[in-house]
Amino acid sequence: MTESLYTEETFGILTDDNLYLDCALVKSLNLTDEETRAIRVWVPRFPYTKMTTVTCARQEVASYGRDGKIAHLIFDLRGTGESEGLPGDKNFDLDLQAIRAWAEERFGDIPVSFMGAPADHATVRLIPIRAGVVMETYNYPAVNGNEDGRAPLLYLASYGNFDRIDNARCLALARAGYTVCAIDPLRYLLHASARQRLTPTEIWQDFQTLCETMAAPPIIIGMPMAAGLALFCAAGVAAIQGVIAVGQAQIGFNAAHIFDRSGRHNFFLSRHVYEIAPRPVVLVNYEKHPLGNAGDEREVLLELCGDPKKAADHKEMSPAFLLEQVAWVEKQKS
Repeated sequence: MTESLYTEETFGILTDDNLYLDCALVKSLNLTDEETRAIRVWVPRFPYTKMTTVTCARQEVASYGRDGKIAHLIFDLRGTGESEGLPGDKNFDLDLQAIRAWAEERFGDIPVSFMGAPADHATVRLIPIRAGVVMETYNYPAVNGNEDGRAPLLYLASYGNFDRIDNARCLALARAGYTVCAIDPLRYLLHASARQRLTPTEIWQDFQTLCETMAAPPIIIGMPMAAGLALFCAAGVAAIQGVIAVGQAQIGFNAAHIFDRSGRHNFFLSRHVYEIAPRPVVLVNYEKHPLGNAGDEREVLLELCGDPKKAADHKEMSPAFLLEQVAWVEKQKS
């Protein structure tokens, strides 16, 4: 039997309004509190419980080995799972404040990062992609319908961080008449690779299955870290009508515990992006994001992509800018 590389500690955290949150701390086998350098908190999406993120935490911590220095916390929001609270109580900011206070009391002044945000205006779904693999999607119906037949949008957030800014972008796109299906790619990737590392074919088949759940073939948008996944999926999934890739791309395939890189060029984008044509491609530099400037990589990928294609730059990645890029993609395929 293979020895586990992590341990789990279960406990409760008391909030300022006297509710207990059901929690589990996943950490490397040899990690002590004094040696812990950071806490990453997997925030469930209401109304789902910590069971939607426990696989993610275990997978990440196991990748650090026995002596990793980063611990992962998973928890139930108030009114879900084993946590106290009434179902209608959605004061989740108190939950996050309680977790910060607990971390400071136990570990001192170390970084605490929240992987996602707990609630938004989207409908959350868990889609069974294949045996043992689910994809958590955040769905925004087009406001006032989608009478003019606009393509739905498949929005990939930065890995591990579908936050309130992403929520605001998706809401704005929906208000402009687009149906939006959004995901945190890291949650999918960790679930999908829990048994064995992912091959290109498996990822393409999974995204083909996702596209089949949508009302029409989508345009895919990939934010920094997920830009490469967006390009890769567009290359291998014919149902994707076009791609808008924001920021650095190849970096998204660096995780050796997720991707099967036994084939030297399995996830080397330069070997795949030419397959996207004649579907349109937009490569975007996002100037205010630490991974937003693709530099020489963008020039190489743009050269390898067939027409139609273009490069664009923006500081804020505002909804208005994204809508301009989506409109350009739709114009090219019409």
